[in-house]
Amino acid sequence: MTSSGHQHAVFVGRQQEIAALNSPLDDAMSGRGRLVMMAGEPGIGKTSIAQKIASRARSMGALIFWGWCYEREGAPPYWPWVQPIQSYIAKTTNRRTAPG
Repeated sequence: MTSSGHQHAVFVGRQQEIAALNSPLDDAMSGRGRLVMMAGEPGIGKTSIAQKIASRARSMGALIFWGWCYEREGAPPYWPWVQPIQSYIAKTTNRRTAPG
């Protein structure tokens, strides 16, 4: 535990998965964009792996966008793609129009 009372998660295993995602990240950072999708049963660590790669990408200067699927009926079309793009547009629009 840290002094603030939060535990730091230790990332154990999944070296093969991380290695498989490092290559597309390196390509993307070199200007050769790729799309990578992870799939699997709930609870197997997809989010943890994505967070690990996102952290590396952020440290390399990449912008990170997060989207998620709505688990029930009624989600708008393309929702996992629309929500992070809308959020980014709102943030950048507010920055440009804010005084100062």
